Amino acid sequence: MKRHESLIPISRQHHGGLLTARLLQHGAPAYKGMPTTPAAKRDYVLAFLQEHLLPHFKLEEETVFILASDFSEELQQQAAALQAEHRKLEQLILALPAVDAANLPDRLDKVGKLLEQHIRQEERVFFEIVQQKLPGEKLRLLQQQVLRHLGE
Repeated sequence: MKRHESLIPISRQHHGGLLTARLLQHGAPAYKGMPTTPAAKRDYVLAFLQEHLLPHFKLEEETVFILASDFSEELQQQAAALQAEHRKLEQLILALPAVDAANLPDRLDKVGKLLEQHIRQEERVFFEIVQQKLPGEKLRLLQQQVLRHLGE
């Protein structure tokens, strides 16, 4: 999928999210330098949330979600659903320290699958509609907003 340049910085951030999503799922292969035990994976995803996911969610919510929501009701509904998934992912990850060791692998798998599904929905559906339906001037405005946000 060729991505419009206004969405490229956001799409690039999705790569780390997909790697993390796969790491958390049952049957994940060992990745060099990545945690292998459930407890280490839990600690990794908690740090990943703070360092990467929360800033990424903020970037999407303050740029592409707002601009797309102002453009059409269809995009507004999709942006609202994706934002609700942001909150759900955040809650699930923050609840991981309270999960007992026996249930931790299944809970990590659940988080990993939801994170992967969420990113795929953004990339394959939402971003495709955004770049097809938003006029050029809106996409240029989005690009300026994304770059400004990343420069903060």
